[in-house]
Amino acid sequence: MRTSIAGIAGGIAMFIWATVAHTLTPLASIGLQPLPGESSVIATLQQSLGDKPGLYFFPFAGTDSKAMAAQEAKLKVEAHGLLVYQPPGTPGVTPRLLSIEFGLELIESILAAVLLSYAAGFSRRVGMAAMIGVIAGMATNFSYWNWYGFSLDYTLANAFVELMKFVFAGLAIAAVLGWRGRTPAPAV
Repeated sequence: MRTSIAGIAGGIAMFIWATVAHTLTPLASIGLQPLPGESSVIATLQQSLGDKPGLYFFPFAGTDSKAMAAQEAKLKVEAHGLLVYQPPGTPGVTPRLLSIEFGLELIESILAAVLLSYAAGFSRRVGMAAMIGVIAGMATNFSYWNWYGFSLDYTLANAFVELMKFVFAGLAIAAVLGWRGRTPAPAV
């Protein structure tokens, strides 16, 4: 029960940090830039994609070896990229999206609390949480930098946000689990 409470406290701490990081600091916009000719590009996208939201990679090849070879040839002479498209009328930040984000962070934190409950002492728990944050920050952000060309400043900013989510969660989890010895391991 104590581990669950620690996980919930950590999830709340994560959500608060992520909210602060994305709304009160420049971290959310580091590495993003305005699209030149935005109006004409958007008009073309709307004409081409209409109401089909999705993640588009161009030029697309699939997994067929001939198509991949053709894609390699295109990459030498054509632009390429990754596009997230949402059609007009798609809401921005909504209570539903915030609820989903909180739920994800709550699950992440409860899982972290289970792991941290095996460690003895406040500083070890926070240190382990920081290591989980480093792993979480690297797991997607640096792969996106490597494979899709996300800018390094964007990658570092988002990896930092992930790291700090787990540091703040770790502080909350360690405070609930106790300052000293190991708590009994939870039944998994």
